[in-house]
Amino acid sequence: MRISQDLQVSETPHEFIERIPSTYICVKKRRSKTEYINYTACFDIETTNTDIDGFAYSFQLDIAGVNVVVRYFEDILKIFDSVTDFYNLSSSRRLVIYVHNLGYEHFYLTQLFASKWGQPESLFTKPRKPLTIRYNNGIEFRDSLKLFQKSLEKATKGCKHEKLKGDLDYSVYRTPDTEVTNQEFDYMVNDVQGLYEAIERLKQEHGYNAATIPLTNTGMVIEAVNEKLRAERGGHTIAKMRDLVLNKEQLKLAYKCMAGGDTHGTRWRAGQVYYNCNSYDLKSAHPSQQILRKFPSGEPFSLPKDITEDELELLTRDNEFGWLGLVFVCDFQIRPECPNPTVSFSKCEDIEGIRGKDNGRVMGADGALIYMDSNDWWRFKQSYTYDYMLGVNIMGFSLAYLPKAFRDAILDFFKIKESAEDGPERVFAKICVNTIFGACAQKTIRDEYTINIDDILSCDHITWEDNLNDKVEAEVIKSQLKKFPFLWGLWTSSLTRLELYKLQRQVGWERLIYWDTDSCKYEGDKISEVDTVYNARVVGECKDREAIVLNRKNQLVYIGTAEDEHPTVKYGYVEFTFLHAKCYAAKAWNIKKQAYEIETTIAGIRKENGVNAMNGDISNLQDGLFIEDAGGLALSYHDKPITKRNDFKRPTISASYIVMTPRQYLVQNGIPDYIEERDDIIC
Repeated sequence: MRISQDLQVSETPHEFIERIPSTYICVKKRRSKTEYINYTACFDIETTNTDIDGFAYSFQLDIAGVNVVVRYFEDILKIFDSVTDFYNLSSSRRLVIYVHNLGYEHFYLTQLFASKWGQPESLFTKPRKPLTIRYNNGIEFRDSLKLFQKSLEKATKGCKHEKLKGDLDYSVYRTPDTEVTNQEFDYMVNDVQGLYEAIERLKQEHGYNAATIPLTNTGMVIEAVNEKLRAERGGHTIAKMRDLVLNKEQLKLAYKCMAGGDTHGTRWRAGQVYYNCNSYDLKSAHPSQQILRKFPSGEPFSLPKDITEDELELLTRDNEFGWLGLVFVCDFQIRPECPNPTVSFSKCEDIEGIRGKDNGRVMGADGALIYMDSNDWWRFKQSYTYDYMLGVNIMGFSLAYLPKAFRDAILDFFKIKESAEDGPERVFAKICVNTIFGACAQKTIRDEYTINIDDILSCDHITWEDNLNDKVEAEVIKSQLKKFPFLWGLWTSSLTRLELYKLQRQVGWERLIYWDTDSCKYEGDKISEVDTVYNARVVGECKDREAIVLNRKNQLVYIGTAEDEHPTVKYGYVEFTFLHAKCYAAKAWNIKKQAYEIETTIAGIRKENGVNAMNGDISNLQDGLFIEDAGGLALSYHDKPITKRNDFKRPTISASYIVMTPRQYLVQNGIPDYIEERDDIIC
């Protein structure tokens, strides 16, 4: 037994099994056959890695607030096997064990566990990124990073045993036999004890148990909204949602139309420093669309093949109908004065005679098959000249305001976000407001990744398109029945792009510099017409939809309005420059410090590291800029077979491992390029 702060920590399997609670309660979801031991458990490892070798040298486990730290894999395996017997675990009785960033531990341990327990059943969000790993013996690992959607340091903030500052020095070569200092030991223990406390706090705040706690942060939001919908009399909203269930062909069209974001900059302004600039931000851009505007409603219908533009215009004239699908556009070209080519290359099915790209946007072509919806078509017509358009494969639908119960749920969270004092309720309301779009935009037929354990650890991949093609219609329908309609997510994103485009027009194409999803930055003085024209329209919509909120300062708040990001000064940015999407630097007004200071947004770079790379001058953001310290650690995966080793005091086994090195970054030819193709890690 070893003391860590105020905790007694076991150091052997026997000590630990004697201390964990011997009585337990099993819980399960309604209509589920699987039950869960109603204890919170957390797990973590520490590793040593070089280019020629890698292994775990410490294993930390917390069950119900009881901690153990052991140094050999065989000991943690014995503990898990003992826990399995202790709680009578099986494929239908499980113990959930949370790991913060499960992908890391998975790469070291899945081969080893599978060799003892058999092939697991896993759910991946990305290659090498499992959300859950379930073994038939009842051990179920889950990724708590997806549950909190924040680093362990932020997730454990306010807990008694917060994650300790800094990291262990990963350059030190430690083995299972290396003595660790008290400080290092405390660091290891807090990584699991702090996570245990954070999950217990989450369960208490929301009334979850081991069976009902969602897998992800988005799942928490879905459950919160569904709880409000279940209280609705008559089930009107549920019925409306079922109307929008799509068949295979319709779902494929919707997924294709969803691709492509809206982050870019005026192509002829890239690489230059502009002075005396400002910025507008759409207030709660995605949820404002869901509250204020009409959405797909009723059963979607197919339109005739090769439908003309005039016929589509007639359909959408009074905002009573919308459409999405595949269109053919002949001889189109970006207008020379338009800064925003709205056609993403990723949404082109086929293209002939392309006339250049601008950061992934198509400047023009002799002809192209393009996935888009009627909102995107409105933007296209403003941005391009063209010969003609035909609808090749188009799905239509009526438009109506979202069901009142659904809108009220969003508005209730927005009211709490704006009016409540700081605390758990306001924090969760902010999460809901920010995440409700993502809850609607989830694919029900997704890319699938499965663990393949032969001699080494690998991951098989099936694309969502192949997955969809392999499904029968009944499977596709069933996958959507208990989900928010994907069309609501698609239309939210589409409307936000449309509103941002309208704001860009209000700002003026000749002044526009850069934009990103819900904000745009421009050169020059503040623009009164944004308030008198753009915001006046949105305020009117808020009044019509009864979506006016009183904030903590007793001020009226109108969701969806364009807010000046720096209202207290004449210019929010005295200097601004960008190279491409997600790559800009500025000398911006800091209201807390009452001074201008450099800030950066460079995809893949921590904010502070980006600022340091500017060396006091934002003009240093140039093609070819090399940032030696990009922040965080880069991962290099080494796939290895299981190896028996006798180079420690005790014989043990190890397998695949990851080498972590300080991340570097190179900006080259306007395109960010990692020095090595590696994934980020959040520790």
